[in-house]
Amino acid sequence: MKLITAIIRPYKLEDVRSELESIGIKGITISEVQGFGNTKGHAENYRGVQVLVEYIPKIKVEIACSDAEYKQT
Repeated sequence: MKLITAIIRPYKLEDVRSELESIGIKGITISEVQGFGNTKGHAENYRGVQVLVEYIPKIKVEIACSDAEYKQT
C-alpha cells in the first residue's frame, strides 16, 4: 500500500481529478491547506487597508493505492 500526497493550486483540482480517474484511480482525499513557497505571500487591499497575505490557500490531495496500482502509474 502506498500513500501519495500532492499540494496543488485550487483551480487545478478538476484537472488532477479527471486525470487520476482516467488512469483508474477510484478515490482521493482532499483537504484545504495554507502555505507558502516561492511566492512568499502578497499584499491585498481589504476595506481600504493594505493587508499582507503570508499564506496562500492550497489543496492537499492524498491517494491511497495498492502496490500494483502504484507500479502501473
